[in-house]
Amino acid sequence: MRPQRQRRRPPQAPVNKYVKAQKLTVIDNNGEKLGVYSKDDALKIAQDKGLDLLQITFDKEPCVAKILDYGKHKFDQKKKQSAAKKQQKKIEQKEIKMRPNIDTGDINTKLKKIMGFIEKKANVKISVTFRGRELGNTSFGKTLLDSIIKETEDIASVLVEPKFENRTYSALLTPKKVK
Repeated sequence: MRPQRQRRRPPQAPVNKYVKAQKLTVIDNNGEKLGVYSKDDALKIAQDKGLDLLQITFDKEPCVAKILDYGKHKFDQKKKQSAAKKQQKKIEQKEIKMRPNIDTGDINTKLKKIMGFIEKKANVKISVTFRGRELGNTSFGKTLLDSIIKETEDIASVLVEPKFENRTYSALLTPKKVK
């Protein structure tokens, strides 16, 4: 059995022969308005210049089309999108997990880790997980979280107060804004 031939898909934007409107207000590559043309005439003008015809508006009659280099246009759009993506501020969130029978030395180590994350401008989720008989005394998890919040109150503020959910006490700390 022979594999089926794949069809070439039309571009996402209406370019050249994929322009649907029959009457077009044409703008050239310098931004000057050329006038109202039929689809065939506008395509001929674009081909004479060695460029593409891109339909810009769809709701007005006659529609607006621009003569430009479509490959360069797509490239510029991609560049703008990537530049906008780089400008976005990403907030990282780290998680520190503990158990209720943690020792003071281990608490101090976790506390140093939390402070390091906060200094690097990351949000920190602190969770204390309970198992089995530990669920009988969940108040220790609340006191542990409260003590950590008190230790970090000068560099961090509480975004989500400590709450018990699904065998876990958790709180979310965020770095304080520097004035």
